[in-house]
Amino acid sequence: MKKLTLTVLLIATLSTTACSEQKINEWACGHKMGQTRCNNAIVDADKNKEYDKLKKYLEISANYGNPKMQAGLGAWYQNDEHGEKDYQKALYWFEKSAKQGNHHGQSGLARLYYQGLGVEKDYKKAFDLYKKSAEQGDMRAQYHLGYMYAKGKGVQQDYIKANEWFKKSANQNFVPAQHNLGISYNNGWGVEKDYTLAFQWFEKAANQGDASSLYAVAEMYEQGQGVEKNLIKAKEYYTQACKLEKQKVCENLDNFGKEISKI
Repeated sequence: MKKLTLTVLLIATLSTTACSEQKINEWACGHKMGQTRCNNAIVDADKNKEYDKLKKYLEISANYGNPKMQAGLGAWYQNDEHGEKDYQKALYWFEKSAKQGNHHGQSGLARLYYQGLGVEKDYKKAFDLYKKSAEQGDMRAQYHLGYMYAKGKGVQQDYIKANEWFKKSANQNFVPAQHNLGISYNNGWGVEKDYTLAFQWFEKAANQGDASSLYAVAEMYEQGQGVEKNLIKAKEYYTQACKLEKQKVCENLDNFGKEISKI
C-alpha cells in the first residue's frame, strides 16, 4: 500500500512540475526579462513537434510586442503546415513585425504583396520590403530582391544588380541564389560569360541536393563546359537528379547516348 501511495505521489509531482514549467514559459513570453527563455521554449516546442505549446508561446510573445515572434506567428498563418492558413492574420502579424524593422516581418510581408495573398498584389511594395530586409542581411530577401531585379518586377530590370544580390545570398549558402548565379554566368546575363564560374556555383547548389543544379552539373560534365569532360561524373550527377526529379530527368538519362551506355 505504501509503494502504491509513493507512486501516485511521484506521478502527481511530475505532472505538477511539467505544468509549472509550461506556466513559467508562458509567463516568460509575456515579459521583457523572459524573452530568452521564451525563445528557447519555442525552439524546443518546435523541435519536439509540440505545436499547441508552440502556438501558445508565439501568441503570448507576439501580443507582448516581440517583433521576431510576431513574424513567427505571421509565418504560422501564412503556411499550411498546421492547417490554420489565414492570410489576413498573416498580414496582420507581419505588418506589426515589419513596422518594428524586423527583417523576418519585412520579408514575410513582401511575399504577401508579391503573390497577392490576403492583399492586392503590389510588386513595388514587395520590392521595397524585400530591400529593407535584404539590407539587414536576410539571405532569402536578398535572393528575392535579386530575382525581382532580374525579372524587372517592381523595379527596372537590371541583371548587374540582380547578380549583386544573388551573390550576397549565395555566399550565405542559399541554394536558389547559387543556382541563379550559375545561370547568369552560364548565359552571360549581367556578367561576362564564364563557364568555370557557372560550374562552380551550380556545383555548390548541387552539393546541397538541388535537383536543377545536379542536372546542370551533369550537362557541363557531359559537354566539358567549365570543367574537363567526364561522362562517368555526368552519369553520376544525372542519376542523382533522376532520383529527385524522376520522370523528366530520368528520360534524359535513358537517352544519354551510346557513349554513356558503355560506361
